[in-house]
Amino acid sequence: MRSLRAIAVSLLLIYPVQAAELPDLGEIARTSFTAAQETKLGREIMRQIRAEKDYLDDAELADYLNSLGERLVAASEDPSRHFEFFVVRDATLNAFALPGGYIGVHTGLISATRNESELAGVLAHEIAHVTQNHLARLVKAQEGSTLATLAALAVAILAARSNSQAGQAAITAAQAFSVQNQLDYTRDHEREADRVGFQTLKRAGFDASGMASFFERLQAQGRLYEVNAPAYLRTHPLTYERIADMQNRLQDMPYHQVADSLEYRLMRAKVQAQEGNAADAVKRFSSQTYQDETEETARRYGLAVALLRANQAERAATELQAISRKYGQVPVIADLMAEVAFTRGRGSEALALLRAGMAGHPDSRPLSYAYAKGLLRQGQANTALEYLRKQLALHPDDVHLFEFQAQVYQALKRDMESHMAQAEVYARLYQYRAAIEQLQLALKSGDRDFYKLSMAEARLRQLQDLEKQNRPINSY
Repeated sequence: MRSLRAIAVSLLLIYPVQAAELPDLGEIARTSFTAAQETKLGREIMRQIRAEKDYLDDAELADYLNSLGERLVAASEDPSRHFEFFVVRDATLNAFALPGGYIGVHTGLISATRNESELAGVLAHEIAHVTQNHLARLVKAQEGSTLATLAALAVAILAARSNSQAGQAAITAAQAFSVQNQLDYTRDHEREADRVGFQTLKRAGFDASGMASFFERLQAQGRLYEVNAPAYLRTHPLTYERIADMQNRLQDMPYHQVADSLEYRLMRAKVQAQEGNAADAVKRFSSQTYQDETEETARRYGLAVALLRANQAERAATELQAISRKYGQVPVIADLMAEVAFTRGRGSEALALLRAGMAGHPDSRPLSYAYAKGLLRQGQANTALEYLRKQLALHPDDVHLFEFQAQVYQALKRDMESHMAQAEVYARLYQYRAAIEQLQLALKSGDRDFYKLSMAEARLRQLQDLEKQNRPINSY
């Protein structure tokens, strides 16, 4: 995260605020920090996060996390607010909220949760930081903070979440200010996020005790390992009063057991199977016991992921065969079965598995991505291009579909269209300068098709205007 650290150190922060307190600007701060500024700041932070190696661009994890998040947002204090959930490849237990409703979750936190209600409890807590406008209050208290200062604040928080040198530099720079007042402020935020998140969790149909059980376990870990306390404790001050408040709320509620979804079990297994080296992951899953069918399905799925990592595709196929009859059309299982088939040199079988999965789950984006990639892997570029055109007609702002389209055009040696498709990728990530460069390359490609030239020139003017205004793009 060198670029983030450089900005953080050079601008020097006002406060060493942690990720959970990043501004999500409510009406009380609009006079000093507008909604447009919040949107701009959130997009700029996400632009940098997506460029980092720790950003995990896993379609299945993102799809599950956003599905879970949307269920919680619908039950929140502000269901119309924009949220986007993303995954960070980091073994520490942490999650954080950013301006504009972006919420990041570490893989380590997903792995450590014992049930879906615990994971939902953490997300509900982060959602509450946003809906309760905690950053707006911070901005209001800072009277006169500039966008540059807040951008530096956000950047340093991202660096600090891994206890980096940049994060420490930011904290040191802030020591000239009233740190104790800021800490009191964030503790108030945490208590309010607990209360509001607790209600969100309950309204969404999850076991409200999930939030309390996860935080209690974190608190116990913090006592045992004071020097290396879980990262979540460093970014979210946890007190005995907070735990007691949660327990008191639970006493007034009837017991409500909620079964984990299969998707949660599979995604947790996937994360765990990708931890450490492949051989150790195979051993862990091979030695696990199970208590029910869902648990056994997740264990076999996780073992297959680990075996594929260990270049043991034949064994992975055997594990998946044991669950394929009942769960073979579950999107993530169908995707893994297809990947194993590709690895074994059975491309036609892999495409058939993906088509069967999509027949049962036509709205699955991860399966549609896998199918487009699979067609290209099998040398069926023209079929892939036609499929992508149909998908883009349904999902015109899907970044991944444009990425695949650029790859297909490149395979077909249609350079101009490849550059135009790649420009749309960058445009939808708000990387306007990169998008403009791609269109300029498209215009220099030598293709003299009048229609395509006109499209490229028109889009170039539009993106140049967007770069100046830095406003949301509109699909064309």
